[in-house]
Amino acid sequence: MKLRGILVWVARLAVGATFIISGWAKAIDPWGFIIKVNEYLAVWGMNVPEEAVLAGCVALAAIEFLTGILIAVGAMKRTAVAVAAAMMLVMLPLTLYILIADPVADCGCFGEFLIISNTATFLKNVVLSALIIYLLMRNTSVRGLYPAAIQWLVVIVSLAFPLFLSFAGYQVQPLVDFRPYKTGTGIFTGNSQATEEQYYIYEKDGVQSKFSLDELPDSTWTFVEAPEAETDNSFGGGIAVFDSDGFDVAEDIIEDGQQLFLIVPEPDMHYLIHAHYVERLYNYAQRTGVGFTAILGAQGVDMQQWADWTRPNFEVFTADATALKQLVRGTEALVYTDGGMIKWKRTLRSLPADLPDSVSATTLDTPDGKARHGGPCRNNCSGPGQSPGQFPRRACSCFCRWLCCGHCRIRHTGPGEARGSGPGHMRPGLPPGPPERPGQSPDARGSFSRAAPHNIKDKGGQ
Repeated sequence: MKLRGILVWVARLAVGATFIISGWAKAIDPWGFIIKVNEYLAVWGMNVPEEAVLAGCVALAAIEFLTGILIAVGAMKRTAVAVAAAMMLVMLPLTLYILIADPVADCGCFGEFLIISNTATFLKNVVLSALIIYLLMRNTSVRGLYPAAIQWLVVIVSLAFPLFLSFAGYQVQPLVDFRPYKTGTGIFTGNSQATEEQYYIYEKDGVQSKFSLDELPDSTWTFVEAPEAETDNSFGGGIAVFDSDGFDVAEDIIEDGQQLFLIVPEPDMHYLIHAHYVERLYNYAQRTGVGFTAILGAQGVDMQQWADWTRPNFEVFTADATALKQLVRGTEALVYTDGGMIKWKRTLRSLPADLPDSVSATTLDTPDGKARHGGPCRNNCSGPGQSPGQFPRRACSCFCRWLCCGHCRIRHTGPGEARGSGPGHMRPGLPPGPPERPGQSPDARGSFSRAAPHNIKDKGGQ
């Protein structure tokens, strides 16, 4: 009996840990999981709505994590093992098909956290299936860590955690980044190494050898071929950024100071939702001396079509879409760099609506806290014993929010008064906040950008 208990716990921990890691890796990077699922669907010729793919990916990650926790702690013994067995009934034949047909480079079982070969994936599932079969027979004979009365708490916590990870990873960026372009690393290095790797094959007396351009042999050798140099544009080999003439300008567009890079891996009509907000961000960058550049995963006709839709005022370059998906997650994202080093990455939807209204470039260091940390209140209110304008924003955002609106910069209204027309709860004699710029609404992210001349730089563009 003691040996049986040990074997059951070993099987529980092995199966549970595998499911936990697999579910956690998928939940923390939902965009990566979605990309992998879309690869499978493309191979099979299936057209599934994006919403359904998203819901399925989030649900599968949460169920995997929950199942792993329940098995590892010995809770809900029959149900947890039955769910794991049902998963393996699908995954075992699927990974066998992947091993034989090789439709994708890797199965994506552990996301970017751990990439294993299709052969290793199949063998892993064979071992897991054997352990699960053993647990189907013996799991109920050994007690778990928690009594039945509180196992529902384990279920709730184990579901809430992966759902939170998925929400954060989808809305902002993955909380843990396993990709090459992490915070604190260089945004890209270009592909200048491609020229250095170019070589030529010559033959003499039936023997072929490689020579670089500077080491070509004498006339006794016969030229055979000049293979194209292999480059890596997506997984740590540097991202090549092209101008309109097809030259790699990745190193040239990096500046010493602060820069904002708008990254759009697959530009389409969805970008128009954020077009006006991006235009305001560009104006903010111009006012504060911050560089602003857009990099798109489109070329030629697609690039020109995007330009006709959006009419950008800023410079636009192109890059490989797969490489850009390694740099950021999401349909549109912003990367903030200082001297070419990544400080933060975020999707456009997660940025504060009033970020473009900032007056200082230092706001970019803490984009979420600009109205709460340090500096005077926008409406010049003051605290006890302080002169107007010296009230700290942290206090302004809580103590005197009823005095002035630090976010929309308008007066609050009093009873029966139109918005911004009267003092309302403002202190007597308090001057109003700065006027809004003509034609601009501080929260208008969703409107289209006004028509303006655009400066497009793409590879093969028209």
